[in-house]
Amino acid sequence: MQWTAYEIFSVISGLILIGAAFAPGLSLKYRAYAVLGGAFFTGYGFYVANQASGTYEFPVFIFVIPAVAVLYLLYRVFGGTGGSSAG
Repeated sequence: MQWTAYEIFSVISGLILIGAAFAPGLSLKYRAYAVLGGAFFTGYGFYVANQASGTYEFPVFIFVIPAVAVLYLLYRVFGGTGGSSAG
């Protein structure tokens, strides 16, 4: 296996997304999206690390999407659910 920063970051970001799926207050839909996205990033990191030859690309979205997804999930958990206004 060949582990570079890209593969490691992909696996770590996938695991963070999977962990964020278990945040309290999320609906089943958002939990499923987080688990599927996390599984994709983790799987892709392992897939690329196991390649012995060829050229594999890690586009910039592999750094952006997990961070945006976790921030969105936190937004949903801590008050971004709509609802009533006080006043």
